[in-house]
Amino acid sequence: MYPIPAHATVQRPPGRRAAPRIQPFKRVADPDFVLRTCLTLSSAFRQIYAGNAEDLNFESLYRCTYNVCIGHGGEVLYTQVATTMAAEVEKLAGSLENTASAPDDEFLRELLSRWKKHSNAVTMIRDVVMYMERTFVVNRHKVPVRELGLRAWRDGMLRPDGEVRPRLQTALLEMVGRERGGEAVDVPLCDLMAGATKMLVEVGDGLYEEVLEEPFLNEVRRLCAGESARLLTSPCGCGEYLRTVESMMDAEKARVSRCLDARTEDKVAAAVLTEMVEKNVARLVGMEGSGFASMLVDGMYWDLIRMHRLLGRVQGGVPAMRDCMNAHFQEIRNTAGDDERLLSREKERYREMINGVFRGEVSFHAALDSCFT
Repeated sequence: MYPIPAHATVQRPPGRRAAPRIQPFKRVADPDFVLRTCLTLSSAFRQIYAGNAEDLNFESLYRCTYNVCIGHGGEVLYTQVATTMAAEVEKLAGSLENTASAPDDEFLRELLSRWKKHSNAVTMIRDVVMYMERTFVVNRHKVPVRELGLRAWRDGMLRPDGEVRPRLQTALLEMVGRERGGEAVDVPLCDLMAGATKMLVEVGDGLYEEVLEEPFLNEVRRLCAGESARLLTSPCGCGEYLRTVESMMDAEKARVSRCLDARTEDKVAAAVLTEMVEKNVARLVGMEGSGFASMLVDGMYWDLIRMHRLLGRVQGGVPAMRDCMNAHFQEIRNTAGDDERLLSREKERYREMINGVFRGEVSFHAALDSCFT
């Protein structure tokens, strides 16, 4: 072997090795890279809306998203996602306006078809830009991609000044009205109504309440007020009136369960009770020949149970019944005079009634004890 020249070696202290020097990776700056990649992704998003997702390489698209984000292009990509979804929803809305004069079921079917297409597209786009969602969106406190999709649908398809939103409201309320009027509504039509309701709830921003729930409740209030006035001016006893109230409330709750959102059930029950019971508490309790006192005297237990169940849910209902019961007990005491056996027997009978029929209502026991001491 040839000897190594002395000038070619580096003298190091014995036992020490030189640490390797690793240079950081230097990315070649390309000012057009972010823009070109975002345009490629935007084209892919449009292909998804067009139904050509099977032709796309999602792994490659995800890699593009990653490269854009680490290249500080998150803001550009985020804006591209939002504008692309908004533009595609505008196209869907424009094509739906051609069916504005179509029958209600056809209109709802077309609307829900476009809603499904949009929802699926948003899900796929969110998968593509998942890295952006987990980094840029979180760090910059941006609106998530799914919410961007809901906003695009709300502002593009269901905007207040468009044709779709009032057409949707009219279709749903007319369907509910026909069903309430006794017209047979088949299962597919109920499914369309339920699907439209679910869409409104999912879009959020109070759209379900504004478009469907509040107009529905207003119609219920109008119908109940009219029915209440009709019954109270007819030879209708208190027991029959309360049975009608309960029947109407159950019918409206069942209608809600078929076509509207479940959270409207309590609201529609409250609307029926307010119009038919709360506004007529004094009149119902004191109705001559069939009111609360007459029910107590005649032992009409089922009617008493119903009255307590309904009036117990409205303001002033139980106090009105308590005052009537107190007056009834005073009348019994005045009639019985000093007959302690009769008073004891009546007190025990009404105590059992309060415990059974009125579920031990505390204020009723107080009225009983104050009169039969």
